[in-house]
Amino acid sequence: MKAQRLLVLALSATLNSETAATAQTSLTGRTITQLSVGDYVWPRFSPSGRLLAVSQVLVDSTEENTQILILDMRRRVLDTLLAANAAAKYAVYKAYVRDFQWLSDTSLLAWIPDGDVGSTAVTFNVRTRRILHEEHHEGDGEDPYQPLADSLAHLYPEVAPSGVSPSAVFGSGLAWPTVRGRGFVLLQKRYAGVDDDVWIYRLDRREATRILPLPRGSLAGGFVTGRDIIFAAGNDTLALYRVRRGRLEPLMRVSVRPQRASVAVRAQRGDSVWFLLSLHDSYERGNNRAFLYDGEHLLPLADYDTLADFDVHLPTRRVAFVYWNGQQRHVAVKELLTR
Repeated sequence: MKAQRLLVLALSATLNSETAATAQTSLTGRTITQLSVGDYVWPRFSPSGRLLAVSQVLVDSTEENTQILILDMRRRVLDTLLAANAAAKYAVYKAYVRDFQWLSDTSLLAWIPDGDVGSTAVTFNVRTRRILHEEHHEGDGEDPYQPLADSLAHLYPEVAPSGVSPSAVFGSGLAWPTVRGRGFVLLQKRYAGVDDDVWIYRLDRREATRILPLPRGSLAGGFVTGRDIIFAAGNDTLALYRVRRGRLEPLMRVSVRPQRASVAVRAQRGDSVWFLLSLHDSYERGNNRAFLYDGEHLLPLADYDTLADFDVHLPTRRVAFVYWNGQQRHVAVKELLTR
């Protein structure tokens, strides 16, 4: 595969006046690099932090396509790992990146849906820019939640209405956002005839605790620290909650449709967690929220009022923001000032 190498032209220490930047927060410093020509999604740092993978969205009058780019932070160059003409072969109706996973500093896994019911997992050698492996997946495949659903059903058979399998009830809840911790799962069952409340179910013994009554609401996911459970849930208003020693406490609230919200952890070090609270679909211009939860306080990374996504690399103290500028999403890599 012949790689197209491009010099990064949009390198600047400050954001220009046309971007959607707000005042710099105390968590970030100078801007190291920008990609301000094109539409970019899925910024993901390599394990060393030297490389940043991004997908460039390409749309013409007939279809959507992608190309995968690698930004080398040391050499300040942008390399094409998968060109648009090569990506087009994965499309039925369109090709786009759904996620990246760095397997090592030289190996990157990209999930590329075909716009229909299939997707292809493509593993690249980043150094040689060659494809190492392709694996096509059709439909949903096996249910990854069934073993856990069966375990919960064995412990809590009473959750199911008469004539309904408790495994089906728990399987329905596990297919939506949940929070997994050591020896427990926090979930909303989401099954007809069953309550919509948020519960903590122990996995090692029969102990179920109703944490939050949530009629007509949705659980949007969360994470676990050493002593806390943090989760997002709501109906007309989404709230971030903390559970500590059995006590529920709201940390913040925002008016949003909870069914479209999600929580994604970007990095964790001890009780400190950097995470994204998504409030909009990836293609929808809006303002998702980036936070650092330091074990006590919720600290916003509020550099952009039209944030789409971000990633953080703690050892190199870098944070990559994707933000909306007009109808496109641009990238800015900044210094991270937190320890």
